[in-house]
Amino acid sequence: MRALTPRLWLVDFEGTSGLIRTTNLEKDAAIAALNRIDAMAGEAVQVRTVGTSGTIRAATRKYLTPKARVRRKPTKEPL
Repeated sequence: MRALTPRLWLVDFEGTSGLIRTTNLEKDAAIAALNRIDAMAGEAVQVRTVGTSGTIRAATRKYLTPKARVRRKPTKEPL
């Protein structure tokens, strides 16, 4: 990824999912560059963009942590 333009940083990786950081100005170019990747370390890979976010915290919560998808129960009991 370091050879790609625009500059990308691997922030987090869980199993088969990862979080890449770039600037907001280079977002579209970064997505296009990632989608062109077809091999890493001699192994065939398929890179798919799941979504984007404004912050690393929100992206981690939305796309990497399964617990984020669980809705919280209401705190008040219905009458």
